[in-house]
Amino acid sequence: MQAYLAPGNSAIPFLGNVYAHPAKFTPEGEFYDGQDPGHSTGAVIYLYISEQVEHRIALGGPHSGEKAVEYMIHMDCFIRSQGQRTEDAGADSDTFLDALVSFIRADRNAGNPSVIFQWGEGTFPGGADIQVDALYPRPVRAGNQVSQVFASVRTKVVEIVKT
Repeated sequence: MQAYLAPGNSAIPFLGNVYAHPAKFTPEGEFYDGQDPGHSTGAVIYLYISEQVEHRIALGGPHSGEKAVEYMIHMDCFIRSQGQRTEDAGADSDTFLDALVSFIRADRNAGNPSVIFQWGEGTFPGGADIQVDALYPRPVRAGNQVSQVFASVRTKVVEIVKT
C-alpha cells in the first residue's frame, strides 16, 4: 500500500511522502519532497493497520479452504501550507483529500491483485467504503507561518488467503 500511494506512482497533488508507520518526528522538508520550487503546500501520509479480522469463506477439508482477511487501514494525513491564509490551506486540503479518495476508487486492488482482493469497497453491500475525517486548518508554530490540516482516511482492505 505504501508503494502504491507513493508520489512517484500516484498523481495526488501536494503529496510529498508516504510512510508505513507514524514517525516520532518528520522534518518539514519531507512535506514538500518532489514539489516544484516555490510550492507552498505539501502533505505526508502515515499508513498503518489498526485492525485485522478473519472469516472462513470456503471449506476444503483438513488441508485446503479460503479465508477472507479484513484489515482496517488508517491513513493519517498532515497537509501543511505556507500560504498567507488558512482558508487557502483548507482549500488545498480539500483538493488533496478528493484526489486521495479518487485514487483509492480508481483501482480496487491497489495495484496488487495477487494480494489485495479489494480496498475502498467495504466488506458488504451497503457497508462503509471509505471514511474521511478532516479538521479545520490551524496555525503551527514553526520558523515561518505555516498552517496545517490533519485528516484521517480509513478503509477496509480484504485479502483472500488459501488455507
